[in-house]
Amino acid sequence: MKDAGIEFVIIRIGYGQYESQKDSKFERNYEGFRNVGIPVGVYLYSYAKSTSDSKKEAEVVLKWLGGRELNLPVYYDIEDKSQINLSKNTLTSMCETFCDTIEKAGYWAGIYTNKYFFTTYLDYKKLEEKYTIWVAQYNDTNTYRGKYDMWQYTSSGKVNGISGNVDMDILYRDIFDNRGDNDEDNKLPNLSGYNGNSIVDGLKSVGYDSSFNSRKELYKEAGFTDTYKGTAKQNEELLNILKGNDYYKADYKGLSFVDALKSIGVDSSFENRKRIARANGIGNYKGSALQNMKLLNMLKNGTLRKS
Repeated sequence: MKDAGIEFVIIRIGYGQYESQKDSKFERNYEGFRNVGIPVGVYLYSYAKSTSDSKKEAEVVLKWLGGRELNLPVYYDIEDKSQINLSKNTLTSMCETFCDTIEKAGYWAGIYTNKYFFTTYLDYKKLEEKYTIWVAQYNDTNTYRGKYDMWQYTSSGKVNGISGNVDMDILYRDIFDNRGDNDEDNKLPNLSGYNGNSIVDGLKSVGYDSSFNSRKELYKEAGFTDTYKGTAKQNEELLNILKGNDYYKADYKGLSFVDALKSIGVDSSFENRKRIARANGIGNYKGSALQNMKLLNMLKNGTLRKS
């Protein structure tokens, strides 16, 4: 498929809310595409009948992913005939519940279905303002009038490397480059000009909320995964990061930046890796193999600045 010019794939990770419903070929497909450098996203085929079901579906997807990197979003495939008797509000809320659960874990989420389902059963205008949209319409032209980022235009495509028919899609924008993130919102307070040893006084010196709850949130934003209790050691570590003079170092022999961060107890989600990348001069972090290898080498050498 790489030789055939395929530029990205969205592979099925499973269907439904139970662990036994994981796609038996997901692991092989994920590793195969990643190994040849084809960007990967995933989708789950939904059988949910309620927001409780859709949350369980999102949770099982996250369990299957296990923190692994994706280049493209996690899509919620909602189109089953068993769902069409549900109300538009219920179906739309199910989509929101699934996507919000996925995004809280650091992935980007979207909705996939066909044009008729979007326009008949979903509040698509509400969904398109919050998530990436992938619409299916098997036609020479796409007549869907809502906003969308990807169009599935046939189910009978032919690609070298796949026996039989395959769905084919066109992606219209670089989704990772246009996620709508505001980098300013993710910046930690800069205490590089503070020479003292008190995190409270340091935050006050730059007009930042120094309350316990604020420090607890900052501690999490800085990438620590243990529970903040305001200990002297935790405050010292947080202060060092905000001063910009602390670094990560890992005695790790593997090739995965995600696993290397996990090995030292640091949040390995996409959002935190993006913050770390920005702190180390990579402002357009997409999670690419080249970017991760650069960051991994810095981590191993002890020169990776904390976010």
